[in-house]
Amino acid sequence: MDEFWLRLTPLFAIIAVLFGLGYWWNSRRGRREEQAHVDGLAALATTVGGRVVDPAAARPWSVGLLEPMRAETDGLVNRLSMASPRSFGITLDFPRGRWSVRVGEASVEKSVQNGTRTDYEHRIEVSTARLTPMKISRRVHGGKNLWGRPLPADHISAQGGELVREVPVTVAAEGGQWHRVAFPPGPFDAQFAVFTSDPAAVARAFDPEVVEYLVARAHSLPSPLHFEAGLVFGTMPGRISPALVLDTVDVILGLLDRMGVTPAHPPVTA
Repeated sequence: MDEFWLRLTPLFAIIAVLFGLGYWWNSRRGRREEQAHVDGLAALATTVGGRVVDPAAARPWSVGLLEPMRAETDGLVNRLSMASPRSFGITLDFPRGRWSVRVGEASVEKSVQNGTRTDYEHRIEVSTARLTPMKISRRVHGGKNLWGRPLPADHISAQGGELVREVPVTVAAEGGQWHRVAFPPGPFDAQFAVFTSDPAAVARAFDPEVVEYLVARAHSLPSPLHFEAGLVFGTMPGRISPALVLDTVDVILGLLDRMGVTPAHPPVTA
C-alpha cells in the first residue's frame, strides 16, 4: 500500500502545482483588474477637476446617516455569511458646476459554496444647504417571491421599500414624525413614494416641473434618494462606472436645480 501511494506522489505534486498556478493567475488577474479600475477612476477625477481621496479618509460624508452595504449585512443570515468586515474603497471628490460631489465605493466579502464573493455598492453624495429631511423611492410593482408567486399589490416593494419608511437619524434624534406625502393619483404617485418630516413643505416643492422631471428619469436615480443634514445622497449596487457615474450625478443635480436647492456654503472641500 505504501508503494502505491509513493507512486502517486508525482501526480499529487503536479496537482498541487496546477492549483498553485491557478491561484497565482487568478490573483494576478484580480490585481490587474483592480488597478485598471482605480486608474480609470483617477483619470475621471482629473478630467472633472477632482481628486482621489486619501484611503484613510475614504468614507462617505453620510456614513453616520446610513451604514454601507445595508442590503448585504442586515439580518442574521447576512451577518453569518460575512467573510470580512465592511470596507471602503476608492472615493472621488470633485466639483460639478456649483456643487461639491463625493462618490465612493464600499464592499463586503460573503461566504459562498465554493469560496468567497465580494459584493460592492457605490454612493453618490452632494453637499447642500440644510433641507427638510426627505426620502424619494421608486415603487416596484409586480415581481415574484422566493417561490415564484406574484407579489401582492400591497407588498412593501410596491410602497417604496422598507428603507424609505425608516425614520432618518436626525429626525429620530429630534423626536420628529415621519410621514408619507400624499400626491394626487397619476404617473408620479404610481412610480414614487416620498416620506418626510414635513409633508406640506415637500408637497409644495414638487411642482409640475419637478414631477415631470422625476417621472422621465425614474430609473436614472438612486433609490431611495435621501435628503438629510445638508446632504443629498443615494446608493447604487456595484462598482463605480467611469462611463456612467457622471450621468447619474447630473440627473441628481438637475433635480436639485429644479427644486430650488442651493449648494452648501462654504463648499465642502474634504
